[in-house]
Amino acid sequence: MEFRRIEYFLVLADKLNYARAAKELCISSQALTKQINLLEDELGTKLFNRTTRSVELTDDGIMCKEKFSELKAQYDSTIDAVQTALRSKNRVVRMGFFAPVPKNELLNPLVHALSSEFENIDFEIIAESMDGLRNRLKSGDLDFVITNAHDFEDWQGCETVVFHVAPAQIIVSSKHPWVKSGKEIITAEDMEKADILLLRKEGPYEFNSFYGRVKAHSRTQVPSFDTMMIELEKGKKYGVFPMVFNDAKHTDFICFDLPDEFRFNYRTICAFKKNNKDPDVKKVLSFIKKHKKDFAF
Repeated sequence: MEFRRIEYFLVLADKLNYARAAKELCISSQALTKQINLLEDELGTKLFNRTTRSVELTDDGIMCKEKFSELKAQYDSTIDAVQTALRSKNRVVRMGFFAPVPKNELLNPLVHALSSEFENIDFEIIAESMDGLRNRLKSGDLDFVITNAHDFEDWQGCETVVFHVAPAQIIVSSKHPWVKSGKEIITAEDMEKADILLLRKEGPYEFNSFYGRVKAHSRTQVPSFDTMMIELEKGKKYGVFPMVFNDAKHTDFICFDLPDEFRFNYRTICAFKKNNKDPDVKKVLSFIKKHKKDFAF
């Protein structure tokens, strides 16, 4: 019996809603249904009574939820004990960062301060995409991350320390038609007729976010921020981000405010998983909280 099916069952037993459970597990409702069916086949019993309007646990389902919850708690405790034992031996803290984060203003001073304060800890530093950072932090593959995150981004289960808040802006090169025509204000209608550049995501853009709501003539996803900057230079498309991305504020790009109905902020943050029990990680978190003003920019 695959342990992941037990984990899927426990999430569904808690949510009693296939769509919400599938979203939390980052899988499709169809995939969740298949795994639950396989688990029921392995156990030889029905765990849920499902109608078009509701999902309820059967008597066997209630018993399995109780027993499997005990097993999951024991499993998590064992994993924590093993990770703690290994880290106490190796003293490694894994830090992920989004490459466009301002290096001279934030990343380099922070790494220097941490290395000086915690001489016995080896900081393993990894560059990743924004999606990759969030996912690897939640999975426990990273201990903390430094990144830019928009207002509506889901950091559930994590604690964040905010270094800087900046408004998202429309960014174009001096070659863009808006600049050549002398535009000073960009409207939603202007954006709807133009071509937007988006960073590639592992999943779809959230419908409640700016990127999910904004209309455009075309939407081009690029693999990295560097690629976006190169595409912007061509003068045919626009991007939306804050000028806190690395050295973007020192470039010759032109910035416009977003229309009122689309305005949102980006936060430059350090994020930790709340249930990370590694004492070294807790010390690092405490240090960053205490000295966060030293790294504001």
